[in-house]
Amino acid sequence: MMKHPITVMAFAMFFASITFTAPRAFATNEPMKMHKDHGAADMAKGMNENMQDSSAMDKHKNHDQLQQQQKELASKVRVDEKLGKIIDLETMFFDENGKQIKMATIFDKPVVILPIYFFCPTICSFLQADLAEVLNKVNQLPGKDFNVVCVSFSDDEHYQHAADAKKNYVKLLKRDMPLKNWFYLTGTRDNILRLTQSMGFYFVKQEKHLYVHPNVLIVLADDGMITRYVYGPNFLPFDVGMALAEADRGETGISIKRGVMSFCFNYDPEKKTYVFNVFRIAGTAILAFLVGFVLLLVFYPKKRKME
Repeated sequence: MMKHPITVMAFAMFFASITFTAPRAFATNEPMKMHKDHGAADMAKGMNENMQDSSAMDKHKNHDQLQQQQKELASKVRVDEKLGKIIDLETMFFDENGKQIKMATIFDKPVVILPIYFFCPTICSFLQADLAEVLNKVNQLPGKDFNVVCVSFSDDEHYQHAADAKKNYVKLLKRDMPLKNWFYLTGTRDNILRLTQSMGFYFVKQEKHLYVHPNVLIVLADDGMITRYVYGPNFLPFDVGMALAEADRGETGISIKRGVMSFCFNYDPEKKTYVFNVFRIAGTAILAFLVGFVLLLVFYPKKRKME
């Protein structure tokens, strides 16, 4: 064992040097490598977070701008109801034949006015179709009991556009109506604004043939007094019929929920008014009671058995 003490001592010293220096080297070099990688990861993470923050800020900014634009648009595109007010009857327009007429000449009876524009890519076509459907179903006779006006608020359009539109929508009529009593009108910007503003109808022109506008049918008495606004996009014959009955009497109406009004009232053609339908309400109440009673008989015994 002691024959080669120097060799043994040298081996021991070498082993000790490896034992105590190697871990130190690993302990020194490895953390440095890890720190370097960690710094790069932190930098990438920071850049990513900054990009996300920037993107979030841009989205928030765009959202705020969009909300602001919508608020500004909502303040401009609106209906300010002017019930009981007389519209500007001195305004001049062109009918679908190119003949110039004064608005006052249309008011020998109650009138419904639908403000639209003919190049509208979306809702205006539906509004005109709904109006034609209303003319088919109201109790009053169009042309006899009231006149109809579709007026364009676009000064980019002229009477030929009106003529083309009228040809399309009169095809939807299923009852006899003198077509001369359904007016399709175009006009100059000055006359358009005078009429629409007198009706409380406000729209925004974004570019040629592109407008943002409310969807509303305006019902007036024979003297040009506004009696009711019927809001779209779906016009119910009941709503328009009731508004025409009020216009015939020269009375203004107020907005009432369709679900209640269309169910609880019937039209009386002799009195030209809408009356409360007691029998319908009573019948519905009885029917609801019977349905409830049947359901009770069906489900209550099952509940007892489960208990």
